[in-house]
Amino acid sequence: MKAANDNAIGKISADGEITIELLERCLDRLAIAMERAPQGGEVYLPLFESFEADIERLKAQESTMTRALRRVRR
Repeated sequence: MKAANDNAIGKISADGEITIELLERCLDRLAIAMERAPQGGEVYLPLFESFEADIERLKAQESTMTRALRRVRR
């Protein structure tokens, strides 16, 4: 028998700052929800595209050094 949380996608907590990493985790969770959606994941496409655009906007705002240091910490 499955536990109630077996189908849960999981919670994402943030300290108030919207970061690239947070948005990437949101995209991961949203992709899972899209795959599992009984009505079809297409309903979530505008939200997925919005997250992708937000990620690209934040990346463009970062300095080259910040991007380099983030790669080291992965």
